[in-house]
Formats: sequence, C-alpha cells, structure tokens
Amino acid sequence: MPANKPIIIAAPSANCGKTELACRLITGLKGAQALKITRFHRESHCPVHGVNEQGDDNCDGCAPAPAGFELVTDEATLHTPGKDSDRMLKAGANPVLWLRAAPHVFEFALKTALKRFDANRPLILEGNSAATVNDFGGTVVLLWPQKTRGVKASVLPALKRVDYLVLVEDSEGEPRRWPRTLKSAMARQGLETKDLPQPFWLQVDWWKSPKAQSEEALVEALTGATPR
Repeated sequence: MPANKPIIIAAPSANCGKTELACRLITGLKGAQALKITRFHRESHCPVHGVNEQGDDNCDGCAPAPAGFELVTDEATLHTPGKDSDRMLKAGANPVLWLRAAPHVFEFALKTALKRFDANRPLILEGNSAATVNDFGGTVVLLWPQKTRGVKASVLPALKRVDYLVLVEDSEGEPRRWPRTLKSAMARQGLETKDLPQPFWLQVDWWKSPKAQSEEALVEALTGATPR
C-alpha cells in the first residue's frame, strides 16, 4: 500500500472499538500520524445520548459547533485524559490532530486538515466521514462488532468501498458468525457477503488482550499486501 494513502477506520456506531483498533495499527505502522474526525450530528437529537441528551458517554458531537469547522491543534486539548486524541498520542502517532466539522463544509474541512500532515508517512483517520467523500482515495478499514448501538447512516458508504473488513467473534453464537446488524445493512444496500473482502476476525473482548495474530496480519496487509 502506498505510504501516502490514508487509512480510514470506520464502524457502525459509537463504542465499537474504532479508537482501540486505530491505536493498535499506529503501534505497527512506523511514523504513523492520526486525525480524529468529528462531524456534527445531522439528527435533531444526539445518536449517543438520545432525545433527552442524557448518558454517561463522552460525545464530541454534542459540543458547541464552531462556524463551519475547526482543526484542534492545542496540545492541552489533545492530551485531555480519556479523549481519543490522547490515546492515539500515547500509542505513538505524531502528530495527532482533531477535526470538528459541520456536514455542509466537511469535504473542504477534510482537505484543509490533510495539508497539515506529511504525505510520505502513514496517516490514520478515525471516523466514518472520510469514507463518505467519493473522490477521497483512502483505504477503508471497516470494524463491525456483534453488538452495535444501531447503524449510523455515515457507515453505509464505507460498506460499498471497504478494503479491509474486521469482524468480532460472537461470545455465544456459532464461530465466525457475521453480525446480524451487518447483514441487515448489507441487504439494504443490495450487497451480499461475496461483495465484501474476506474478513479478519478478532476474538471476543479483543481490546483486553495483547495484539492477536489476526491484528498482526491486518497490519502486515496494510503495509504492503493487496487488500482483496
């Protein structure tokens, strides 16, 4: 894979493990950079907190919106404990920036943000939105666990252009069962399992364990192998 082709980490909902997977890829990609992407909600209510905006999760999409977009470069903000940016910095990415953008200016905002990175080094983009830009030629890594908080509309474009599919084993069902929410989303898009790449499989609670063989294989694929 060319060093200047960004890697997009996408997933169907919050709390799927995008940041953890991004961090593990960062540790395996020499000279990695990272961009955390937050696109403000299109919905009338927060898809994480619900209609009453009540919940324990940290949702960056609920923060006051700037006029169009902002690229966060402030070290103190990026190093805030618990933030995705802090986790990626600790994983070894340098630099790590955070793009916050409204939907109507997202494409311009993304192009602006990309100018801040070295095109000759690996770049990890954490967030679905980059995969919605038709003329943006990133490598799409789609992570899909067995249980999700619904399926965001922003992940559907990633389904049609996924290069690497990463699925999680079922703790109770049959081995290597494709998630029901994934199969439902595929049906709505007119897709079948044969239309997607052969998946990399992660074990249940994979984020609690050291890097598994499947993760090593994914990193190896991203650093040189042909995806499909």
